[in-house]
Amino acid sequence: MSAIGETRVLPEELASARAQRSMAVPMGLEIYSLRGEAEKDLPATLALIRKLGFTEVEGGDFYGHSAAEFRKILDSNGLNLTSMMAAYDRLSRDINAVAGDAHTLGADYVVCSTVPHKKKLTAEDCDRAIESLNRFGQNLAKAGLRCCYHIHGIEFGKSADGTLFDTLAKGTNPNFANFEMDIFWIVFAYQDPVKLLHQYPGRFPLMHIKDIRKGTVLGGSPGDVLEEASVPLGTGLVNIPAALRAARETGVRHYYIEDEAVDAAQQLSESLRYLESVRL
Repeated sequence: MSAIGETRVLPEELASARAQRSMAVPMGLEIYSLRGEAEKDLPATLALIRKLGFTEVEGGDFYGHSAAEFRKILDSNGLNLTSMMAAYDRLSRDINAVAGDAHTLGADYVVCSTVPHKKKLTAEDCDRAIESLNRFGQNLAKAGLRCCYHIHGIEFGKSADGTLFDTLAKGTNPNFANFEMDIFWIVFAYQDPVKLLHQYPGRFPLMHIKDIRKGTVLGGSPGDVLEEASVPLGTGLVNIPAALRAARETGVRHYYIEDEAVDAAQQLSESLRYLESVRL
């Protein structure tokens, strides 16, 4: 790695990491934002995340390391991993191993990253997802962990309950299964994050903060969206202050910037400067 690989985190640099202290809400980072860098040099990437001012992260991919090795690198950089993403198949196949990794990393939440479906989510897919998420949540609760499902915008087709998301929310037990809102995908699906948060207070303990490039065609398949549609916060289509205000009012506990652009490392500084200017 070039600049990333040469990163050195010094005490005086950490003291200048003002972004974390001056945010309207405490802001973490989804490590996936720097996936390219992490694949090349995980220790340097986590050092960069800390240097940017973050103390909290969400992760899932261990980038060739064991959970114990990953935790050691997190600790050496003063980072707290509060949420761990997990694939549906792994949760179905070996939830005890998932729980073990989450405990090793120090996570409080385990997030199911998707549920089985084809191009579009169907009512039948939802019925299966409800059963699975409730089961995952009950098993994770026995291990002292909380379960969430990550919204990708595919959940807003019509259903007897209003939308498929309404069906998911109605069918899942809030004591065991809740949701991670991704405001990019909510807006992409022609939905309003503010309205959804107030409609389901407390059901979204986790939130991904990211913005959509102006001019992006909305409403299609998430799989067709290009990485460059993810732009620095405050420059795109999403009303970031309104979403953060509603999140604070309705029980969101953890916020993670997620930038899917290839040049996310450069965009993150711009996003942080923008967030410093936001007053709720």
